[in-house]
Amino acid sequence: MNLYLRLLVIWLRTAFVRRQHPFIPTTTRFRVRPWEIDLFGHMNNGRYLQIMDLARVDWMRRCGVADVAVSRRWGALLGGQLIRFRRALKPLQAYSVHTRLLGWDERWFFIEHRFENAEGQLVSVAISRAALRGKGQWVDTAEMAGAVIPGTPSPALPAAVREWLAADELMDELPATGLEDVPEHTPRAADAA
Repeated sequence: MNLYLRLLVIWLRTAFVRRQHPFIPTTTRFRVRPWEIDLFGHMNNGRYLQIMDLARVDWMRRCGVADVAVSRRWGALLGGQLIRFRRALKPLQAYSVHTRLLGWDERWFFIEHRFENAEGQLVSVAISRAALRGKGQWVDTAEMAGAVIPGTPSPALPAAVREWLAADELMDELPATGLEDVPEHTPRAADAA
């Protein structure tokens, strides 16, 4: 099933659900499709990111985040993802994605995605950071949180989120080409031609 069709199914399926607190995980169920398989016979790593998009929409709808964003004409933007793979998903294997809010800072919401196979084993765990924009500016996370879960402060962000943010700050310091740190005796692609 095409991703847009899956998105439409999720949007319609969640139209009349009872609201859920964003800290309580939502569960979105999937099955590995034959066209999602890579050359190694398991679900392609890039597909996990697309599935997380669908699971996030499901979570946003169930928690009321999507309703608030649509009514205020805010757009959701993804600012980064951190993912770790533990097990492979094979063709036609059923799995679920459990999505929940971990907390927020001034700009970003941090959302966890846990992929589990039908046996309940952890397949992959990821953290996404997402923000909202409206009228050409960033929406303060406190405004969205106040609309969805009034009076609830963000819990302390987990160490994994804090360390990820620290590492993310260092990404800008990486050399542009990476060749500056290559020892002189190492053959380079240009030398091989």
